[in-house]
Amino acid sequence: MDVEFPILGGEPLPVEFANTLYGIGEQTDYLQSAAWIDQWFTQILGAAPHPAMGPHADEVRLLRDTVHALLSAATQGRTPEPEAVRRLNSYTAAAPTYPSLTWPSGGPAAQWQDTVEGPAAVLGRIAACCIELLTGPHSGDLRRCQGPGCSMFFVKAHPRRRWCHPSCGHRDRQSRYYRRHLTRGATR
Repeated sequence: MDVEFPILGGEPLPVEFANTLYGIGEQTDYLQSAAWIDQWFTQILGAAPHPAMGPHADEVRLLRDTVHALLSAATQGRTPEPEAVRRLNSYTAAAPTYPSLTWPSGGPAAQWQDTVEGPAAVLGRIAACCIELLTGPHSGDLRRCQGPGCSMFFVKAHPRRRWCHPSCGHRDRQSRYYRRHLTRGATR
């Protein structure tokens, strides 16, 4: 069964990963089964060979929950639990990566190489990307969607962007419109 995952496209990998825990209050876990985990990783990483992540469901969900907690803390301007920071660092330490210079016809580029293989490499890469996101030049642009009922994270690439997706902006505008008109009608 194919699942329609909450993938925004174009967002950093840790943001897409954290968004697999969706909802405010009652949450939907889009990594709830091994099959869904493998489908999500295939959609995100493409058809390129990557290890089956489903058999490592507990580790995948633990890292996702950690990334979600850290992004939540960052968007709320609070210090995360020390355990979340320690856990993220343990994932990056288990899968060291290093940059490698490539020089295609378009000019020089960096390509990350893993010193380990399998699930540890994939989860370590996500953890390293999370650290880069939280400490890099766009760390102040990390936001949580302001759409009604939406809990998705995104990186604000435009000064006026407030929503993760145009559909959330549309729902937010509709909600404000109806609130204005219902309150006017109630006072007549």
